[in-house]
Amino acid sequence: MIEFRNYLLKPGVRERFRSYFEEHFLDSQNVLGGFVLGQFRIKGEEDRFFWIRGFENMSTRLAFLRNFYEQGAVWKQFGSGANEMMLDSDHVYLLKPLRSESFGSDEFAQGKGIVVVEYYFAKPNRRDELADLLEFNQTSHLRRKPMLCVSEMTENDFPRLPVIQDENLLAAIMVFRDESDYQSHLSQLADVKASINELLSSEGTLILYPTDKSFMGNAGSPSN
Repeated sequence: MIEFRNYLLKPGVRERFRSYFEEHFLDSQNVLGGFVLGQFRIKGEEDRFFWIRGFENMSTRLAFLRNFYEQGAVWKQFGSGANEMMLDSDHVYLLKPLRSESFGSDEFAQGKGIVVVEYYFAKPNRRDELADLLEFNQTSHLRRKPMLCVSEMTENDFPRLPVIQDENLLAAIMVFRDESDYQSHLSQLADVKASINELLSSEGTLILYPTDKSFMGNAGSPSN
């Protein structure tokens, strides 16, 4: 399972926060089983820092969170410095793969380009229909299977870190060479866009550019 963590920072501190994060919170989380899978800046959002953290399952997530935030020396020493640069750290989606297949720590590095996250909020009881439509059309057009994730609806057992859980959410995660490659993808889906829209309550897109140390290929392998 994965967390999509989207932080709102104080104006002008993103690069300082990124450096601070890389110095103190990469290896220190990976060794405890909270795998840092990617760090990104969001197109058009200069004061946002987006990163992805993965876990084997809910049990290992809880063990990690207790160890890192409540017992660990790293957060005790450096956590206040991170908090001082943030305005909001609670915009977090807790997700799991829609299908049973797993994904590994290099999942977001495969294209070595940009990562696009498309959030689809389906109408009630239409999420699986939407997933089938997206899988068929995206794969057939691009020969590239998107990673489709849904909210992990198990109760968040570490309420100190809130997460967003929405049973109607379908998140499509894809890697492209660049933005022109993504625009080509959109144009090829134009003929089915109306069918997609019929199933939606709302949608949103994030275009993510990786930072220098985003992809931790040796961080570990979250399995679900």
